[in-house]
Amino acid sequence: MYMVSIKFALIISFVIISQAYAYTVHISAPAVLNGTDTGTLTGVSLNVTPGNGIIEINAGNMSIGNDTVNSAKQAVYYAATYLNKSQASYNFIFTIDTLGSVSGPSAGALFTVMAIAALEHKQLMGNFTETGTINPNGTIGQIGGIFDKVGAAQKYHKKFIIVPYVYNKSTEYMLYYLSQQAYSIPLVEARNISEALQYAFGTTPPTYLNYNITADYNTSSLENASAFCTYCNESSFAELTNFTFNYVGEEINSINSSKFGALKSQMNALLLQYKNISMKGYMYTGADYAFIEYPTAFLFANYNASNETKAMAIINNIYNYCSSLNYTGQMTQNNYEYVIGGNLRKDWALVTLSQSIELLNSSQTSDGVLFALDSAAPAYGWCAAASEMYNMSYSIGGNEYISLQPKVASLASYELSEAVKKYGSQQLYVKAANYSFNNGDYATTLYSLTYANVFYNLSTSINHNQTETENAVKYALESANGIWSTQFALQSEFYLEEASFNGNSIGYMQDAYSTSLLSERLGNLNTYLNHSFSYSNNTSIQYLQPKISQELGLIFGVLVIILMALIAILIMLIVHILDHKRTKR
Repeated sequence: MYMVSIKFALIISFVIISQAYAYTVHISAPAVLNGTDTGTLTGVSLNVTPGNGIIEINAGNMSIGNDTVNSAKQAVYYAATYLNKSQASYNFIFTIDTLGSVSGPSAGALFTVMAIAALEHKQLMGNFTETGTINPNGTIGQIGGIFDKVGAAQKYHKKFIIVPYVYNKSTEYMLYYLSQQAYSIPLVEARNISEALQYAFGTTPPTYLNYNITADYNTSSLENASAFCTYCNESSFAELTNFTFNYVGEEINSINSSKFGALKSQMNALLLQYKNISMKGYMYTGADYAFIEYPTAFLFANYNASNETKAMAIINNIYNYCSSLNYTGQMTQNNYEYVIGGNLRKDWALVTLSQSIELLNSSQTSDGVLFALDSAAPAYGWCAAASEMYNMSYSIGGNEYISLQPKVASLASYELSEAVKKYGSQQLYVKAANYSFNNGDYATTLYSLTYANVFYNLSTSINHNQTETENAVKYALESANGIWSTQFALQSEFYLEEASFNGNSIGYMQDAYSTSLLSERLGNLNTYLNHSFSYSNNTSIQYLQPKISQELGLIFGVLVIILMALIAILIMLIVHILDHKRTKR
C-alpha cells in the first residue's frame, strides 16, 4: 500500500512538473488559397512539452507538404539554438486549422517565432501576422503572394504584418509598398528572427514603409548638349519627346491620390526634372528617363486589376493595339530612321507581351498577376511611341523611295545566328530580332542586334576608367551619324556629367561608356544601310501624273510663243518686201 502511494505521488508530481513546463502559443498565419488568388489567415498553435525531440504537424485530414514539414524542423532547430536549449528535451506539436492542403515554406519564420515564444513561456502580440521562410542562420527569406496575404491580414483586422527584408529599390519592395497602401496596413521588414521578435513581443511598434524614388539630376548646373544632328529632323524628334512626356504624365495623374499620393507627387517632380534635361538638348535622355517611370505609373494606376481575368483583358487590349500598328507608307532617305525606330519598338512590344501572357497564365497568386501587368506596361509605351513615329514618317515623307539590297538580308541572317550563339534565343533584343527577321524586316533585325551586342556583351560590363570613358564619349559625339546615334551620343555626354556630379560614380561611368558604344555602332549601321539602299524617283502614278502634266503644259506654252514669234517675223518680212516694191515704182 505504501509503495502504491509513492508511485501515485510520483506520477502526480511528474504530471504537475510536465504541465509546469508545457506551454502553448497561438497565432494566425497568412496563406493563399490554391487557384483563387485569394489570401486567408489560418489558425496555428504550438504546444511545447518536455519530451524527446518529437516534431509534428497536425492538420486534420488534410495533407501537409514536405517543404512545410522541413520548415517546421528548421524553425525548431534554430529556436533551440537561439535560446541555448536542447531540442531533444522537448516535443513540439504544431496544429493548423485549415480546410485545404498545407504546403510551402513561407511559415518558417512564423514557426520559429512561435517556438521561441513557447520555449520562453512568453505570449506573442495578438494583433499581427508574419510571413517568410527561415534560413539555418536565422535570416528570413523571401516569399510569394504578398499582395494576397496583406489583403487577408487587413480582412481579419490585423494591425501589421511582418515581412522579409528586401532591397528598397527592387520590384518586390515596390509590391510591398503597393500592398501596404492598397490595404492600409503597415508592412514591417525583418532581416532576421531577432528583428522579428522585437515586433512580435511588442518591443518595437510597427511603422509604415516609405517608398522613396526621388533623385537629383543637377539640372540647374547641367551644361547644354554639345552636338546637333544636321539632317535628322530634330524638330520631329522634339515632338516625339514631348509626346512621351505627355502620355507618361497622363498615366501618373491617373494614380489614386488618396492611396498613393506621396508616390504620385514624387513621380511628377521627377517628370519635371526629365523635361528640364530634355530642354538642355538631351531630348532622348529626358524621354528615356520618363519612359522608365512609366511601368511604375501604369502598375499603380491599374493595381485594382490584380485578378487574372481583368489583367488578361488589359494585356490583350495592348496586344491588339500593337498588332494593329503598321506603317503603310514608303520609306525614304528622309524618314527611314523613324520608320525603323517604330518597327523596332513595335517588335519589342509584341515579344514582351507574349512573355507577359505566359507569366500571367503561370501565375498562382496576385503577385504574378501584378508582375505580368508590370512587364506589359513598357510594351504599351513602346507601341504608343511606334504609332507616333509612323505618323511622323508620313509627315516627313521624301521623294527618294528606298529599298534594301539583298546583301542586307544575308548580313541579318549571319548576325542573328551569331547572337543566338552568344546570348541565347530568349533575350529580348535577340528574340525581337528573330521576330523582325521572320517578317522580312532586315534593317530592324540589325538594329535590335546592335542593342543586343552592346547590352548583352560581357565586355561592356567591365568598369572602364575615366579616361577611356571620356574618349569614348568624345568619339561618339564627333562621329554620330543619324538621329538615334546622335541622341545616344548626347546621352553618354549626360551620363558623363552626372558621373562628375556624383564623384565619378561607377554606375554613371558604365552608362556613359555603354551608350557611347551604342551610338558608335548605330552610326556604323546607318552608314552601312545608306550604302545598301536602292533609290527610286518613280514613286507612283498619282505622284508623277500632275508633274508630267505640268511639264507638258510648259512645253506647249513655249512652242506657242515660238510659233507666234515666227509668225510675227514672217509678217514683218512681208511688209518689208511690199514697201521695197512701192519704193521702186
